[in-house]
Amino acid sequence: MKKRSLIGVFATLASLFLGGCGHLDLTPEGNPDRVLTGVVEFNGEPALTADSIVVIRVVDPTGITETSPAQVIGSPSTAQSTPVLPPKVLGEQIIKNPGSTPVSFRIEYTAADEQLRRGLNIEARVSFGGKLRYFNVNSYAITLNNVSDPHTILVNRVN
Repeated sequence: MKKRSLIGVFATLASLFLGGCGHLDLTPEGNPDRVLTGVVEFNGEPALTADSIVVIRVVDPTGITETSPAQVIGSPSTAQSTPVLPPKVLGEQIIKNPGSTPVSFRIEYTAADEQLRRGLNIEARVSFGGKLRYFNVNSYAITLNNVSDPHTILVNRVN
């Protein structure tokens, strides 16, 4: 009887220790060399001038929104709302005189799966005449779920 209970205890302990390993992610990491493709569309069809410049960036925003939960409830002071870390540009394409709209882009960048789990941002800016004229108001994110999909970025006119 004593031997049976001892075996039962060991079996229970083994199942507890081995059962905890079920949540481990054993899938291999993806290749960190990535390519983002897509188009920049305009709210309305503008006529882009010959001096137009379109800049599209893949940005890791880590640090921009690092605010403790206690600070979210109230209005943070200026010192509290400043970024802890600046965003990091992982890849960029600058297209001079893009011609007609929409503007196609292709950006090569390096990002680990961990960065894509947190999410990366896509930023688009269009300038001509020496001034910023269009930018994306909405946030566009790259995650593990959509990393290989083409992205459509809508830019709005600067008021």
